[in-house]
Amino acid sequence: MTSQVPTFGDTPPDYGPQIAWLKVFFFLVVAALALRLWYLQIINGEEYRLKSERNHTSLLDIPTQRGLILDRHGQVLVDNQISYDLFVTPGEVERPEELAQQVGRLIGRDPQELSKRLAGLAKKQKFNSQMWVTGLTRADLVTLQTRHYELPGVTIQINSVRQPTMDNFAPHLIGYLGEISPKQLSEEPYLGLKQGALVGQSGIEQSQEALLHGKKGQRLTTVDSHGRILEELRAEYPEPGHNIRLTINSRLQRVAQALLGERAGAIVVLDPRNFEILAMASSPTFNLRDFVGGVSAERWKSLTEDPFRPMENRAVGGQYPPGSTFKIAMALTALREGVITPESVFHCGGALFLGGSRFGCWARAGHGAVNLHRSLKESCDVYYYEVGRRLGVDRLANGVRRYFGLGRTLDVDLQTERSGLVPDQAWKLRRFGKPWNFGETLPVSIGQGYLLTTPLQVAQYTAVAANGGTLYRPHLVKEVTDFEGHLIKRVEPEIISQLDLRPDYTQAVRRALDAVVNEAGGTGRRGQIPGVQVAGKTGTSQVISLDRYQLYSRGGVLPWKYREHAWFTAYAPADNPEVVVTVLLEHAGGGGANSAPLAAKLLAAYFDASVDTNVMPPYQAQPDKPTGWRGDL
Repeated sequence: MTSQVPTFGDTPPDYGPQIAWLKVFFFLVVAALALRLWYLQIINGEEYRLKSERNHTSLLDIPTQRGLILDRHGQVLVDNQISYDLFVTPGEVERPEELAQQVGRLIGRDPQELSKRLAGLAKKQKFNSQMWVTGLTRADLVTLQTRHYELPGVTIQINSVRQPTMDNFAPHLIGYLGEISPKQLSEEPYLGLKQGALVGQSGIEQSQEALLHGKKGQRLTTVDSHGRILEELRAEYPEPGHNIRLTINSRLQRVAQALLGERAGAIVVLDPRNFEILAMASSPTFNLRDFVGGVSAERWKSLTEDPFRPMENRAVGGQYPPGSTFKIAMALTALREGVITPESVFHCGGALFLGGSRFGCWARAGHGAVNLHRSLKESCDVYYYEVGRRLGVDRLANGVRRYFGLGRTLDVDLQTERSGLVPDQAWKLRRFGKPWNFGETLPVSIGQGYLLTTPLQVAQYTAVAANGGTLYRPHLVKEVTDFEGHLIKRVEPEIISQLDLRPDYTQAVRRALDAVVNEAGGTGRRGQIPGVQVAGKTGTSQVISLDRYQLYSRGGVLPWKYREHAWFTAYAPADNPEVVVTVLLEHAGGGGANSAPLAAKLLAAYFDASVDTNVMPPYQAQPDKPTGWRGDL
């Protein structure tokens, strides 16, 4: 084989195209690197700078102690207990699904729930430590500590959780904690809190959140790649929350709850001299201990779907026709407006006829000639029909709103307080687009028709009658102190309005209310207690129309939900009142027969400290279907 050796006369090979492509290739590589550097440094520079800093520094929240809730005598009602919680910094977690699986396996929690919650935390404050799992046991704590180096971005903190000191004590009033909602994060008083924080969601825990939650601290440290603390750079120590001392008398509260038992209803105990609330009970109820560390989804569903509404505070949130207890407010308003005097007499023949309609009195045979005293003592309906005719619905409505605070909330330290309803001509036109019929004033005059009140509002106009005409703002908070017990604020009685009624007219109403309980023919005789003169007023309010009521009654036993509400509201001692008790029993029948005895027992407990209040009924779950109330009378 012959080989060819190039000679000086041969033409050299042409590498020009290859070199050109090589130049293009190098240019593209350099351009890509430059573009990547621009993207990393300009577009995502801040994020990666923070990541870099987080690789060697860690900012941890230092939890604060929530303030205590105490009764008027200083007895602790809600305390704090130690809780172990798992915190996570989402930005330091490279494989969140894997981490959720590992943590779930270690502590026996659902990995899918952990993963879902971790994803939610990562959406905001990605590089801040946030609460991930609450309520760890000591066994969980040991397990996680031994595997801590395998869990990047995870830390364990010692927190405190709310701990009621008594089972089933005033849950509607005290309230519970729950995880802060996205809406709350942007509102006062929650600004500065993070997702995962526990805040008050009802009761005093909610309304006094700004005072109770205190101020958290923060700790900035240098850490190594395993999360071990090398150096503390900065620390801001937490400030404990303020303590709230309530107006509640724990002893009376236990009595009120025990008296209600499992019956649907509410009891309010009020001091008429300053409108401090001494007790507030609502039934059916729930157990605050179910909410310690967070309520389970199953328990929450059972509570919110229960047809008997155990989460509702009926004392301030339940709205009912007040029945004949409203005659207290009617009598005082009519006297104040000058349409009657204590000597005014109307004839009751068992009914009043107006425009072809019959408006009956509960006494079908009638009461005959009735003055103010008899109208209250024997609860004559026709008397108050006549009073309503003379007042007219607008003057009636304006009077009870102004003098007794009806139809509006008075900011009673509970966000579940409702206004009730006092109808007038303008209201009906807005609501139904129809003018007010004159005959519609008559049912309102006896506490029926469109009129709605809360048990607290009934206690309000009873207290105005008891103290001679002053409406104060009802309140539950007595004073606020810091964690060392130093006084921050004391709540003083606040006057809302004055009735400014002639003293002899006020005394005429009070004598009549005394007669309701203590004279023959009075409707509230079962409200008497030995050694103390009680004054009060009964009420029985219908929940369906008279026609429907008679139809169901003819068919046999009236279904529970169609029976009348039973009211009794009272104060004592009659000559120098210091306590008001208002009792509502839903669908229980006559107020004099059913509610008055409960009020008497509560008054007896108030005046006699020897009455045993230590035994509380055990908490029982409410039925799934409203087939009848277990404590029905």
